[in-house]
Amino acid sequence: MHPSTDDPAGASSGAAAPDPADGELGLREQKKRHTRMAMHRAALELVAEHGLSGVTAQMIAQRAGVSTRTFFNHWPTKESAILGIVGDEGPRAVASLREKLGLMPAQEALQSVMRQGIANIPMDPALRELKKQVMAKEPSLQLISTGNLQDMQAELIEAIEEALDGEYARDLAVIVVQVGFALTRSAFAISMRRGIDVVRAFDQVVALYEERDLDL
Repeated sequence: MHPSTDDPAGASSGAAAPDPADGELGLREQKKRHTRMAMHRAALELVAEHGLSGVTAQMIAQRAGVSTRTFFNHWPTKESAILGIVGDEGPRAVASLREKLGLMPAQEALQSVMRQGIANIPMDPALRELKKQVMAKEPSLQLISTGNLQDMQAELIEAIEEALDGEYARDLAVIVVQVGFALTRSAFAISMRRGIDVVRAFDQVVALYEERDLDL
């Protein structure tokens, strides 16, 4: 996850011309995401049809129209493809948070990182509903997902704790991370209920949370 920031220099007449390689990189990244999403969808469909034990990486690759080698270039295991978890997402989120902690308060930094992560999730209600059904059908997937989530939370807490001072730095870091994930869960729920973009829902949830004097 990388921040999407505006470059003030880009507005000046003396700004350098865009590097053609940037556009090429963007197209490659789009193709990469498209291929990954095709495999994620295929994995969910196959598990829904055959159950987790009846699905292999080779089956997922074939359904998605790619080679098995391409599959393993994107996913370490069939479970990661089913869950849609790319191996470097957690470390990248933590690295982004550490950078932001030097520029803004902890709560704002974490919200920015989580917003970036949400923005990378395709808005596909049908796919999200399919994943929900698969997760309910296969409890072992839920255990893997929960474990990955706990690992990421622990690393985020550690990063925030290091950036805070005082006796209660650890407690404050835990609260910031727990609140951040609660806001994210609320955003997904609102997005599904209202049929709106999840990033927009996240922004609304954060705005509501920060309005302490709301009469709810």
